[in-house]
Order: sequence, then C-alpha cells, then structure tokens
Amino acid sequence: MKLNKIFTLLAFGCIVLSSCSDEIKKKTLDFPNDVTFNKEENSIDIEVPELQFVQLDAPFTARAYNDGAITFNAKKNADGTHTGFALSNKNYRSYPWCVSINHGVKNPTKQLLQEATDSSLFSVYSGSYPNQLKNFTVVRVEGEEAFFTIDRPRVVEHVIIANCTFNYLAMTYGSVFSGNLNEATNVYEPMVDGKLSVVRNPNLPDPSTKKYDVWNLPDYYNFGQGEAYSRMPPKDKVTGKGNGYFKVIAIGYNAGKMTAKSEYYLAVRPGVATVVPYDKWDIIQNFWAKWDLSSLGVVDKVVFTLDGSEKAANGQLKTAPYFCMDGIRLK
Repeated sequence: MKLNKIFTLLAFGCIVLSSCSDEIKKKTLDFPNDVTFNKEENSIDIEVPELQFVQLDAPFTARAYNDGAITFNAKKNADGTHTGFALSNKNYRSYPWCVSINHGVKNPTKQLLQEATDSSLFSVYSGSYPNQLKNFTVVRVEGEEAFFTIDRPRVVEHVIIANCTFNYLAMTYGSVFSGNLNEATNVYEPMVDGKLSVVRNPNLPDPSTKKYDVWNLPDYYNFGQGEAYSRMPPKDKVTGKGNGYFKVIAIGYNAGKMTAKSEYYLAVRPGVATVVPYDKWDIIQNFWAKWDLSSLGVVDKVVFTLDGSEKAANGQLKTAPYFCMDGIRLK
C-alpha cells in the first residue's frame, strides 16, 4: 500500500515538474523587435528632459528590444540647426504666442525668434499631449546626411512617421493665420477693412475671444528662402484633384549598393501620386502612422531625402526639411 502511494506521489511530481518546465519554456508574449528612444527602456543612454529636445554633435546608437542596434547620424551646425537625427519629446501643437500681433512681444529678439521656431520644429504634431511614445527623433534632411546604419544587414519592417508642428502649421495655414482667407491667393491676410482679423489659436481649447489674435510662424532659419510660407493649395472643386505634396524618400543600401527606394507622403492632394494608396489621399498628416519599409529588402543603411511642391523662386524646397520618426521595427 505504501509502495503504491510512493509511485503515485512520484508520478504526480513528474507531472508537476513537466508542467513547470513546459510553462517556463513557452513564450507567453512575443514583443516586436522595435528600436525606440527611451533611456528607461534601455534603448539609448541619453537623457531627454521632459518636453525638451536634445541636439547631438556625434552619431548615437539605439538598441532594439530583442536583438540588434541602429546608429543614427547626427551633428550640430553653426547656425543652431542640426543635420540628421535629434531627440525630442515635445508637443507644441499651436502657433507661438510670443510673435502674435496683440499678445506677442513688440520687438522680439533673435533669441526669442529662434526659441519660437525651435518650439515648433522640434515638436511632433501627433494629436496627443504629452507624446504617448515618449522620446522620438526629429530628422533634418541635408544632402544625404540624414541616415542610419544597422549593426548587420536586416529588413526594416516599418517606421512610425509624423509631421513636425512647424510644417503642419505652415502647410495647413501658412506663415500667417487670421480670420481672413483670400481665396484668390490662398493666403490668410491679417487685415479686413483696416482692422485686424483675429482668430482663435488652432488646437487650443480656450474659447475666450480675448485670446484671439493674428498668428505668425517665424522662419528664423530662412527655410522659406526669403519667402512667406503659403498654405498647401486645396484640391480643385471641379476636378477633385490638386498639386500639393510633401514626401519623404527612403533609400536602402547593403554593402554600399542601393537596394530599393520607398516614399511616404506626409501631405498630398488627390491626383498627385501615381501609386496606391497615395493616389486617393487628401491629407496633411496630423498623427503618427506606419510606413512600411520592407520593400527596401535586406539593408545595412537607410538614407532619407525630401521632395515637395512648395519651392522658392530659386527652385529649392520651401517646406522646412524636418519630419519626426520613432518605432523602427527590425526583422
């Protein structure tokens, strides 16, 4: 009788041990292999203060969740801009108050103008506050210097991409935003019959008319090539098509040889693009969205460039050469 009990206990113990062993080996959660930009998640070794940005003067590395790492090109420029990738967690989402007509500073200093410009350039227009993804990168394109390299050749499944606040405001409203839109010129004009045409600052919930104003977007770095920013032309009311766009182009490389290109429209009117799904889009993006980069194939380097419809008289792109990126998924 005792012997039977012993065998029974041994059998039960084997079942328990087997169950525990199976439970330990079984993968309960399959986290994607993403590269993010948060120090507390052990991705980067750089501290980004809350609602601030950091410009790096040398390339930096971010680690993927499971395996792998990406090195991002970065450098500071003498004029206060950067080339390549900076880090930020800012959400500004409105015109800066300090350069408005009634509420602003009458004679703003260069430092104030720079700070107002930076507040918009280094913030993501994502529709959330604070940014739910915490830190992200702000990419400034200059030649072919906006690039990242991967520790070994891999497929980039996708990245998460968005407009910076500066470009969203410029493309949606222009350098000046008022209550008076000139339909013929597609520009908001500050005056109507000799009076300021004030309007509420976009996306601010306070409805008080005492805070209405004529709003301005300073171009401290002269990305507009000496010309004012005009809002992106709307689609034609008759044909339903337009000609405005702003897009990012990704170029993949492996061992120094180009693999393929992929493009993503951060703003586009119907009829501009020839590829699905962009041919139907009528949007100035105001949220984070996924950009599939798997078509680049196996790569060890990705270079980003820009193109757009808004160009100055000298042919250079007027839209500020910035966009926001996060959540790079590696296969």
